[in-house]
Amino acid sequence: MIIRQLKPEKYEQLYRQLIQSAQPELLSASYTVELFINHTEYQLKLQPESHCRLAALQALRICRNGDTPEFELITKGNLLSSLLEIWVDQGLKSA
Repeated sequence: MIIRQLKPEKYEQLYRQLIQSAQPELLSASYTVELFINHTEYQLKLQPESHCRLAALQALRICRNGDTPEFELITKGNLLSSLLEIWVDQGLKSA
């Protein structure tokens, strides 16, 4: 899990965007957003936290080559942090 502290105005902007465009997880406080980077699909699970924080819980890398997709679970490290930063950057630019 990666946690990112945001300024209140940026947090509110991203939180509104998250509620409007992401898929809420059933019986959970988290949301799933899709990212497409270099022809690769990622599903990033995000959870809003208190004190203007946003947590990236995990991500799923989906490679759709051939008939059956391949899945890779990402739960820690630089890649998860990078995916969170990309989503935050895209979210702030789209407003």
